[in-house]
Amino acid sequence: MKKLVIGGASALAVGAVGTGIYLAGPASAGGDTELAAASQQVADQVAGRPAADKSQKPGQKKRSRIRRLAQRGVHGEASVRTKKGFVQIAWQRGQVTAKSGGTLTVRSLDGTVWQWTTVKNTRVRKDGQKSSTTNLAGNDFVVIAGTVGPGNKHSARAVIVPKKVPAKATQSPTPAPTKS
Repeated sequence: MKKLVIGGASALAVGAVGTGIYLAGPASAGGDTELAAASQQVADQVAGRPAADKSQKPGQKKRSRIRRLAQRGVHGEASVRTKKGFVQIAWQRGQVTAKSGGTLTVRSLDGTVWQWTTVKNTRVRKDGQKSSTTNLAGNDFVVIAGTVGPGNKHSARAVIVPKKVPAKATQSPTPAPTKS
């Protein structure tokens, strides 16, 4: 039963993030800069940053519950519809395990390892300030978002190193029990 609840919560979190990106999609139909802004918005939501508008609105309690579930997510992918067609986006929370040139290798708490390609317009924030990929170090806890291209290649649009790292975010995953 607990696994079913956790699985449902994970699916809900990915769905919530995908819905948020989809709703931001019509505004992001213009090109890469808008897509980067949508990716930044997803990364902010996953990192637990508050929405820009803090006024009380109907249904805000429900949205905050969805946001809390999304904060538990470790990685995900969604298809987003734009005027140019569908775009596959991805996000991941985890530790930087390697950095080589324009490639970051990030390992999530559940053991998933993705390599992200960075470019000169990849937005990086570290300690609440604008930064660059050169300031990222091994073992930095990051929230990273971007697109997925042909061959399952992940392109980073936004990388955030949060000021506060959740206590459980850097623990090694516990091995799954084996059935005998």
